[in-house]
Amino acid sequence: MEKKLKIILGVLVILLCCGGLVQAVPITIQISGNITSASGVSLPSTIHAGSTFTGTYTYDSAAPDSDTNPQRGKYLHNSPYGISLSVGGYEFKTAPNHVGQFEMRIINDQVDNGVHDYYTVFSHENVAVPSSGFTMDSIRWDLWDSNHTALSSSNLSVTAPVLAAWDHNVLTIYGDDSLGHGFSIYGTVTRATPEPLTGLLMITGMFFLRHKR
Repeated sequence: MEKKLKIILGVLVILLCCGGLVQAVPITIQISGNITSASGVSLPSTIHAGSTFTGTYTYDSAAPDSDTNPQRGKYLHNSPYGISLSVGGYEFKTAPNHVGQFEMRIINDQVDNGVHDYYTVFSHENVAVPSSGFTMDSIRWDLWDSNHTALSSSNLSVTAPVLAAWDHNVLTIYGDDSLGHGFSIYGTVTRATPEPLTGLLMITGMFFLRHKR
């Protein structure tokens, strides 16, 4: 394991030294949490309030912002970027080979019944594994901060959101079964951390940036 980390670090050093600071960094955030409610006749008994889930979402730190409002960031992604969640023996994830169906929304100081910050992970085209006749409508994770102090801009971050900074934290999964019966799953993310390689890349990049300056 130590040898593998040294090899990875060596590759990153070469990239950073020869090509300057890497412009586009794939950021993968690991998340876990608890299901707070689940309803729908098609849902298996393994998915219920109290179930735990784990997962990851990956985005491009250099994705362009398609929103012209400087306080609102909308970052659309193609495959292989997306989200994947494991709960109750199932995996719900962004569809492979999708085009523009995964997005990150970062909104700073929006005025709507107060002033809020928003951080949203949104997957529009999804699949379930095993499928069991499920049609996945959406996978979404919403954070918002009614104190509007969690964010300082609408830029994509290269770090995981600090959960304690947000007073609203809801994960939602919506879908239908083969008979058209809808189901909904709600949860709370209790942990969000960069995966080890992402963290190593971030640390290495910051190290070389300091020395470059």
